[in-house]
Amino acid sequence: MAFFPAVFWLLVAAVEAIKNPIISGWNPDPSILRVGNEYYISTSSFEYFPGTPIYKSTDLANWELFSHAQTGPDDVQLYGTPTGAGVWAPTLSYINGRYYLASMTRWTYDPVARVWPRVYFSSSPDLIHWSKPTWCEPWGIDPSLFQDPKDGKVYLNLMAPNNNADRLWGIYQCEVSLQTGNCIGEYIPLWNGTLPHNSSARDEGPKMFVKDGYYYLLIAEGGTDDLHRSTIARSDSPKGPWTPAPNNPILFNGAYGFDNLTVQSTGHATFVETPDGDWYAAFLARRKVNGTSPLGRETFLTTVTWKDGWPILNDGKPILLSESFGKTPNQKYPPAPFKDTFAISQGPDASWYQLRVPYTTNYQTGRTKSSKHGSTSSSGITFSPNVFGLSDRDTPAAILRKQKSLNMTFSATLLPVAGSLGYRQSVGISAYLSELQHQDIGIRGCVNATGMCFYSTLITNGTSTSNQVPLNSTTIPDNITLHIRVTPLKYSLGYSIGSKAAVWMAEIASSWLAFAPANWFVFSGASFALFASGNGNPWPYNAPKVGFKEVNEVYYDENIPDHDVWN
Repeated sequence: MAFFPAVFWLLVAAVEAIKNPIISGWNPDPSILRVGNEYYISTSSFEYFPGTPIYKSTDLANWELFSHAQTGPDDVQLYGTPTGAGVWAPTLSYINGRYYLASMTRWTYDPVARVWPRVYFSSSPDLIHWSKPTWCEPWGIDPSLFQDPKDGKVYLNLMAPNNNADRLWGIYQCEVSLQTGNCIGEYIPLWNGTLPHNSSARDEGPKMFVKDGYYYLLIAEGGTDDLHRSTIARSDSPKGPWTPAPNNPILFNGAYGFDNLTVQSTGHATFVETPDGDWYAAFLARRKVNGTSPLGRETFLTTVTWKDGWPILNDGKPILLSESFGKTPNQKYPPAPFKDTFAISQGPDASWYQLRVPYTTNYQTGRTKSSKHGSTSSSGITFSPNVFGLSDRDTPAAILRKQKSLNMTFSATLLPVAGSLGYRQSVGISAYLSELQHQDIGIRGCVNATGMCFYSTLITNGTSTSNQVPLNSTTIPDNITLHIRVTPLKYSLGYSIGSKAAVWMAEIASSWLAFAPANWFVFSGASFALFASGNGNPWPYNAPKVGFKEVNEVYYDENIPDHDVWN
C-alpha cells in the first residue's frame, strides 16, 4: 500500500526540542496557562462528551490528557446538537488561587430557532473537580476572564454582536461578578481588529494580559479557515483605547499563499511565559494534505520574542513542520502504540468520547463473569445498542477516539458472539467526521441473503455506497479484527481473520474526512469509532451481546512536507 511521495521514505533525524503539532489530532482553540512549573492547555470539544479536554505538560513538548471540564449532564446539555455546534473556545485563567474556565455552548446554529451561543464559566481547585456553570449575562462566543493585577477587578472579554439587529461582531467587555456572571460595570466595545469591520468580520478569541505596564489584547481574525490569523493591540488601560501592533498580523501563514505551505489557518493564539522568562504562543493550525485537512485544527506552539514592546512570533518567519525550537527535551515521536483492553470496570480510557450527552447506559467495560471457580474479571467493551446510528443526531451506542496521526492503523478485535445478527443489527468501526460523513466497516446480517456478512459503507455528499462479503459463519468467532489503515491521502477499510492477511473492502480519499457538505459546518476533525446499532429498530431482546475485545493503534513516521505538494 504505497501512498506516499518518495520523500516519505527518508529516515527521520532525531527531533530536537519542540516539534509541531504539540497536540496532534483535532484540538482547536487552545488556551495555555502556566501555574508554577506546570502548563495546561484546554481545547474545544463541540458535540463530543465529556467536554473540554485539558492537557498537562512540564516541558511544553510532551502533553498528556489530564482531565475534562464538563463530565455530567448538569455541566453541559448537548441533546440533538448538530456537528459544528456544542462547546467552543475555552479559556483558562488562574484567579484568587482557583482555576477558571470560560467557554460557550451553542446548542444549534439554526437561525430560524434563534438559539444563540451562551457563555459561562466554571472554577476548580485542581482542574479535576469543577463547579457547575455560572451563566453570563452577555451572549456571544470565545469568552475569557482577565483579572487586572493592579486592582483585582475581573473582566469578561468576548466576541459579541453590536446588537441583535445589525449583528456586527467585535470584541466586547464588562467587569463581571464571579458569583453571578452578571456585568457589574459598563458593557463596552474594545477593538474591532485590523480587517474591515462589516457583516463578514470575525474578530474573536480575545486574550488579555499585562506585560511591562501595558495591557495587551490578543485576538483572532479572518474566520477559521485560510484567512485565519492573530493580531494584537495594547493600551494603558484594560478598557482601551487600543493601539494596534505595527507588525500585525503577528501570525498568518496564509500570507505565503493558501495553497503553498502545509501549515495553514494559523491563529487563535494564547501567550505563556516560562519561569525562565521565555515566551511562547499556543495556537491552532491545520496541516493541509493535498488541499484538505482530515485531522482538522490541531494545537501548535511557537516562540515569542519582544521588540519595542511588541511581540514577534517565530522570529517573523512562517510556521514550518520541519522546524523545531525551544529549550526542552526531545519529543517522543512517533508515539508509542496505543492499546485498550477495556479492563477497567469504571469505563474506558479517558481519551474515548461519546456523541452528545448520553442519557442511557449504552456500554459496559471490564465485566466480571461467573464460573464454577468463582468470579473472574474479563476485559472488553460490550454495547447495549439502541435505535440510533452514527448518522443520527442523538447518542448512539458508540465511543470515539480522536485520530492522532496521518500515518497509522486503527484495529479493533471483536468479542465472540454465540448467535447471529439480523440485517438491521450491526457492530463495527468507523472513520468518523460527523453524522453526515463517516466511513464504516463491520459485521451485520447479510442484506438480501442469509447469514452474516462483513460490510463496508462509504458516505460522500449524502450518497451511500455499500459492499458486503459473506462471513460464512453463524456466529462471530473470537479471531476477527477490523482495520482502518490511514495514510495522508487515503483511508482503507478491511478485516482480518486470525493471523491471515487483512482483506481490504473499501478505500476513500482522505479529503472526504475533511469538510462538511454544503450549508453545514464541521469544526472538528476525524475520529475513530466503535459502535453497535439497531439502525432504526430497538435491539432485539434475544439478540446476542456484541462488542470488542481490544483496540490497537500503531503510528508511523508521517514526514509531511513543509509545502503542500503531492505527486
